[in-house]
Amino acid sequence: MTQPIAKVSDIIFVRFQLRDLDAQAAYLEDFGMTAVQISDAAIHYRGTGSDAYIYAGEKGEADVFIAAGYRVDTMAELEALAESQGVEIQDGDALIGGKMVRFSDPDGLGVEVYYGVNTLDPTDESVPVLNSGKQKNRLNQAQRFGSGAGEWSMDDEGNMRYALPSSVMRLGHTAINVKDGPTSIAWYHDVLGMIVSDNIIGPDGNVGGAFIRCDNGDMPSDHHTLNVVALPSEAAPFHGTFGHAGFELEKSLDDLMAGHFHMKTTGKYIHEWGIGRHLLGSQLYDYWRDPAGFILEHWTDGDLMTADQPPQDVSIVDVIKGQYGPIPHSSFNMSLPVEAVDEFREALPSLTEMIVKAVEGPKT
Repeated sequence: MTQPIAKVSDIIFVRFQLRDLDAQAAYLEDFGMTAVQISDAAIHYRGTGSDAYIYAGEKGEADVFIAAGYRVDTMAELEALAESQGVEIQDGDALIGGKMVRFSDPDGLGVEVYYGVNTLDPTDESVPVLNSGKQKNRLNQAQRFGSGAGEWSMDDEGNMRYALPSSVMRLGHTAINVKDGPTSIAWYHDVLGMIVSDNIIGPDGNVGGAFIRCDNGDMPSDHHTLNVVALPSEAAPFHGTFGHAGFELEKSLDDLMAGHFHMKTTGKYIHEWGIGRHLLGSQLYDYWRDPAGFILEHWTDGDLMTADQPPQDVSIVDVIKGQYGPIPHSSFNMSLPVEAVDEFREALPSLTEMIVKAVEGPKT
């Protein structure tokens, strides 16, 4: 295997161009992030972890995914990336600091890589103590989430609202839709040093995508930092598009469930998929579409892997069905204007039927 130019050690943020910064800011706060800086030109949001920001939105005339931001641990790697991609090293912005390079992957999706970034103090380092049937860790202490008194209230129209959002800690991964899976997988290894956790085998028996992760040697990495999804030629308009961004929550299942009820009872957002547990990566998940039409995920309790763990080949059915949870809509992983989602789902019932058949298996 080719020696990579650099090895990114983690993902930091996603960056978008947005038509309506105010609507997106409201969504991100409902989603469980905290504003770092808001202006007429841009919004930046952090999690409870140490990253300077995990979401950036810039004012523009269209809703567009701009880039995902990663970090490397040495300046030499940043210099090697600059030389190999034919770009200049620049200063990071005032919030994130450090040095950075910007270029594109084979499908034209933006990539930003940083060295020496600023960090923030975590806002909450408490760890939930859980009791299971076989392991009792909490004694003479009640389990409480939030105030512990319930966070329900009634709005002016008589609808019940759950007030407490999730506590988003960090960005864990993104998913992208590409033209050719093997080409993209090879590029992300050769340029950014990512390694395969799972090859996704399509109906034709060929690799149709992969879950890939940072190579941090003996240090654990998330099961995937990037999900590469190869779409067929019939879906060519979605080649080179953003699929979703997955944000890790701070306090496990309570955080996921509280965020679900908060997002649901606002009555403002489209629920895309969940709640369930993935098979690949094992995360508990819940996906919500934002006002710009992009999908963001709450997740918790994901797998960690060291670099010595070999890749495995898995069926596309395994990706879809997971361990438990609902079947995804045909609009999943597709960036769509919110007003077009219902029409898209209705226009592609065959995809939903295919998923149902794949999950149910052959009739006996």
